[in-house]
Formats: sequence, C-alpha cells, structure tokens
Amino acid sequence: MSYLEAHQSKFPEHIYEFAADESRHDLQSPHSLHDSWLSSLSIKEARNTSSETAWPSIELILLGQMHDRNINLIYTKVHSYKVVGTKNLYNWADTFHGDIDAHNITLGSPVTFVHEISFVSGSKILIEFEGFQCTEVACT
Repeated sequence: MSYLEAHQSKFPEHIYEFAADESRHDLQSPHSLHDSWLSSLSIKEARNTSSETAWPSIELILLGQMHDRNINLIYTKVHSYKVVGTKNLYNWADTFHGDIDAHNITLGSPVTFVHEISFVSGSKILIEFEGFQCTEVACT
C-alpha cells in the first residue's frame, strides 16, 4: 500500500481505487481476488484497417473466493503479457492454477500499468496495459 500511496498521482483514479481497495486483498471479503480461481482468460486482437485500433485486450474471469460471484477484469491497449501455467500440486484434480495467492498493480512505462497475479501453484499472469475495468456478476 505504501508503494501505491507514494505514486497515487500517476494512477488514473479508477485504477488506483481498485489497486488500493483493501477489500480486493481481504481474506474475508467476497470482493477479494485472494483465493479466487481462474475461470477463463481471453486474448482478443481487433483487426481493422486502422493500426490505431489493433491493440490487444485481455479479459480474465475469476470465480470469487466465496463462489458467489464472477470477478471480470478487462485490460485494454495491452502492451505485453505473460502467462505461466503450473499444475496445482496441492489440488490438481480440482484446479490447474489453484487459488490466487497475491496480486498487485504497479507502474509500467509512463503510460502503462502492470497487474501481476500469482497463484498458489506457482502460476503467474503478468499484464502491461493502459485501460482497465473491473466488474462483478453474481452467480445465480
């Protein structure tokens, strides 16, 4: 949190609010990414005649830790990404990646931000992006 506070002026308000929101890290909060499971990861590249619109976008859908909601993370104008998958040795028959162990958003280049998500299994997702949106959808 001290990193975020020290660099708050460099983050757009909505990205700072997500990154600094304690409920996104609180083990007792249904909004926490901690202990969530990866449901899907989609990478899209819009192909138009304009190179201005050819930026990739990435959508992660996470099953919330209380299994009562999906947490949708959408990254736009993606500059780079890295996905490393490692079988979950603790419970490989249940999930490949396992629970999210930690996540943080830091500054990338002067116009980008980096979201790093680490899983209990050792899997990692690293996304460098310009645009970001988070929504939640209740599981019914």
